[in-house]
Amino acid sequence: MSALPDIRVMDLSTGVAGPFCAKLFADFGADVIKTEPPEGDPSRSFGPFPDDHPSPDASGMFHYLNANKIGVTLDIESERGRGLLAELCADADVVVETYAPGFMDSIGLGYDDLEAFSPGVVLISITPFGQTGPWRRLQATDLTLYAASGLSYVNGSPRREPLKEPGPESCFQAGASAFIGGMVALANRDMTGEGQHVDVSILESAASTFAPQFLGAMHSGQPVPRGSTPLLPCKDGFVSLNVRHDATWEYMWLFFDEPQLAQDLRFATAADRRRRSEEIEALLLPHLSRYTMEELFLGLAPLRLLIGMTMTMEGLLADPHLDERGFFERGPGGAAMPGAPFKMSETKWSLRRPAPSLGEHDDEVFGR
Repeated sequence: MSALPDIRVMDLSTGVAGPFCAKLFADFGADVIKTEPPEGDPSRSFGPFPDDHPSPDASGMFHYLNANKIGVTLDIESERGRGLLAELCADADVVVETYAPGFMDSIGLGYDDLEAFSPGVVLISITPFGQTGPWRRLQATDLTLYAASGLSYVNGSPRREPLKEPGPESCFQAGASAFIGGMVALANRDMTGEGQHVDVSILESAASTFAPQFLGAMHSGQPVPRGSTPLLPCKDGFVSLNVRHDATWEYMWLFFDEPQLAQDLRFATAADRRRRSEEIEALLLPHLSRYTMEELFLGLAPLRLLIGMTMTMEGLLADPHLDERGFFERGPGGAAMPGAPFKMSETKWSLRRPAPSLGEHDDEVFGR
């Protein structure tokens, strides 16, 4: 049984954020029709590709973002294409789009137009800077949005330049935010009968992820310093290690057979330990070098220390915890891909069909 069996979604989006939003609807059972321009979604050119041989129908990113969808090609710049799209949208509960602000209105498919022939429709618009404001018509990439959101500024060592996380993180965050906004709008429609326009700014979605730094700056009036918890080397990789309480401080040194260090007055309080963090790192490194990541994790985590292994991609794929929970699914050709970001007890996520080839369902959709 799926969670959204009676919901139809028109996915007019390209790239990452919009398709990821529509993917979440599809994964939980909605009937999602993805429209592509005749030349295909730009994400068909994104890797990785099997054996590193690019092909529009072999993009790993495209397959991940568009599994469980029906796919058609449509030139909405043409009058005939717009007419066909209007017919499809008339049956839609949700429309997801990533065009520049004002474009949907210019082709007669803005929110008011959609509402007129599909009462209660939810329109989700995802753009770099939102539908309003002085930056609304500007273009951006994940890199520029990550920087503009402030995330880069607070990420990295205070002695080095700002850092960006790998991959299109701000776009995935915006896609998840758009899905949440769309589901809230659908819930409100169930109560009121009214649809609405959900305006998603990728910039704001990214900026919303570090509220503690925002609040710190607002309340202190001081710039937030850049700083990340350092990763410490061990026998076969790196671990993150955070000792929050006096009891766990003692447990850690018992594990390393150095109980006297737990009583060292230089590190008597949490404030002392924060102030002397570099000295503590110097004391820890010789001990950490004797253990593997897994040995440290299995030895220290039960003692209530906050410790994390810096997993490689190969390590994640072989991780017994993720395997037991069934996190990874097998896509086309047997390639592993991440599964659902959350689990529901009664309505299951499922990979029902692979991502469509370009124009695969044109005859089926337009013929009926």
